[in-house]
Amino acid sequence: MSRLTRDGYEVTVMSPWADYPTDDAEADTAVMNRYLEDYIRQTPEQYYWVHKRFKTRPGSEPSFYADL
Repeated sequence: MSRLTRDGYEVTVMSPWADYPTDDAEADTAVMNRYLEDYIRQTPEQYYWVHKRFKTRPGSEPSFYADL
């Protein structure tokens, strides 16, 4: 995982995922998505939000980009 700081980039190297991959592609995809979501939630403002479904927020939630 990497994030941009005032001094440059900070990179964190994580341990390999336990028991991954398996013979179940659907379960593996769910595991991968959970890990990615956990990483993104740590610094959502730094995620590369290019897919159209990420450009709006549900209901009255504020934009991730309001302070940029």
